[in-house]
Amino acid sequence: MGCLIAVGSGQRSPEWVGEVLAARNRDAAAPTFPPDGLYFAGPVYAPQWGLPDRTPAFDWIPNP
Repeated sequence: MGCLIAVGSGQRSPEWVGEVLAARNRDAAAPTFPPDGLYFAGPVYAPQWGLPDRTPAFDWIPNP
C-alpha cells in the first residue's frame, strides 16, 4: 500500500514499483500501512475490456 500511495501522490514513478519488486528487499519499498480498514472490494475495469462490472464474490457487502 505504501508503494501505491508513493506512486499515486507523485513521490515516485510507476517504474519504481518494478524496481522495488526486483530488489526483493523490503527496505527498498515505501513504509507499510496497517491493514485496518483496507478492504478489496473487487476490480474495476474500463468498459472497453468487456469484463464484468461487478464482482459476485462481494455481493454480501452492504452498499452505503
